[in-house]
Amino acid sequence: MTFQAPTPTPIRLQVQQLLDGRRVLRDELALIQARAEAHADLNPIAWVDWERAAGEADAAQAAVADLGPQALAARPLQGVFVTVKDLFNLGGADTLAGTRAALPALGGQSEVVNRLQAAGAIVFAKTNMHEIALGATGENTWTGDVKNPYDPERQAGGSSSGSAVAVACGIGSASIGSDTGGSVRIPAAFCGIVGFKPTYDAIPLDGALALSWTCDHAGPLTISVDDAAVVYEALSQRNTRHGVTPRRARLGVPREWLAGRLAPGVREAFERLLSELAAHADVVDADVETMPLAWQHYTPIVRAEGAWIHRAALAGGGKGFSEPVLGPLQAGTVLPALQYLDALQARKTFCADLDRHLAGVDAMVLPTAAIGTPLRGQLEAPVEGGTLSVREAVLGQTLPFSFAGVPALSLPCGLLEGMPIGLQVVARREGDASLLALGCWLELRLQQFNPA
Repeated sequence: MTFQAPTPTPIRLQVQQLLDGRRVLRDELALIQARAEAHADLNPIAWVDWERAAGEADAAQAAVADLGPQALAARPLQGVFVTVKDLFNLGGADTLAGTRAALPALGGQSEVVNRLQAAGAIVFAKTNMHEIALGATGENTWTGDVKNPYDPERQAGGSSSGSAVAVACGIGSASIGSDTGGSVRIPAAFCGIVGFKPTYDAIPLDGALALSWTCDHAGPLTISVDDAAVVYEALSQRNTRHGVTPRRARLGVPREWLAGRLAPGVREAFERLLSELAAHADVVDADVETMPLAWQHYTPIVRAEGAWIHRAALAGGGKGFSEPVLGPLQAGTVLPALQYLDALQARKTFCADLDRHLAGVDAMVLPTAAIGTPLRGQLEAPVEGGTLSVREAVLGQTLPFSFAGVPALSLPCGLLEGMPIGLQVVARREGDASLLALGCWLELRLQQFNPA
């Protein structure tokens, strides 16, 4: 049976309908619960307390009458149902991060949850994830695989796998994931939704389990770019209204980097999209000569920092980590200090080069993944130049922009053999507002190119 995503109501309209008395949050929660139960086999939810959520829904409904217009204006997510990845601390819920290993102390409730709740959101569930966020498939030895709603035999992407599946299935209007190398954008692309990784440090990560303090980001997964903008504003406490779309956008394509990397079907879809966009934008070559530095030096940084973060559990033998996760962490414990420092210096070189190229375009565009959605358990995939590991074909497209800390957005841009594919849009550092504005423009163009 073909997956049919529920018809969403935009977040801004949800809030307005609540203020106008046209939404009953208890009824919406019942529908969300029914969807969660209907899609339980996809395994998106790590923790949920429906009774608690019902109480919070009642409180959010009552607050509309109790709060004045000025107070409500400061709550742009009033009554919006949101989930968070199971590495953000949520009061009253355990944080397990998809592992059985002992985790380092994370402190109190995460700042992400604090800001969601301050904006009026109902944070009702936590989502499953790739173990400790160290992986891009959503496959998990301990909690079970998160499965793709379009085809349960295929990966949901990771590590924010449950977040993407929850949003795609209408189990809440938004979810907050983390993105170290692509963990918001990859599952968003595979599940046919929007994923936004903002500029590094735009959203605080206090009270969340880290993987790499150099590369970690938090970001929203939503149905639309405008929904992502609303959530981003609440989490970053930054305004995006100054973001404008240029009269004729200048879009850069890293053609040399992509040469030989793409699966034929992805190449065909991408080139067709570029041809269609060329009627509305200037599409130019924008090759970053140092792009290979990101792939070469990302792994040493993440493994070394991840090993330090989990040093106590590793010192005790690593009990509770699955083998696919324990191996990379142990490798991080013996990584030479000079290799780690070399990687940090290479990152500086890459950041400067990428910043220079991004300054010459409104955005860089490329496929979010080099291949179509892989099967669960798949390790290799054919591409134009031969064969790539699934890890490189997927993570290699997204990690350069987490490595550098620049904002990046994944938009659904059609189907390939019945599975969603994503367009990645990358902008200059601190250009989040302009990227979101351009993303809204591109989203409209993509909908025109691919009418339902």
